[in-house]
Amino acid sequence: MHVHASDSKLTEGGSAKFFVKSNGDAVLQNRGILNDREIARISEFIKDHYQEMYLRWSQYSNKGYYEK
Repeated sequence: MHVHASDSKLTEGGSAKFFVKSNGDAVLQNRGILNDREIARISEFIKDHYQEMYLRWSQYSNKGYYEK
């Protein structure tokens, strides 16, 4: 599963991309224009909500968690 998080303008270039592991850890692939504080907040959000996010993800994709 992967997650996109964008800047306030919702631009592709400003978007960060995280791959999510089965324990909720997020691996940052692309930070876009987000700063360290924003990346940390997003990573924490993913960790807190990854199971709910996975349920939604699985409705659209048959791929699983990163590295599985």
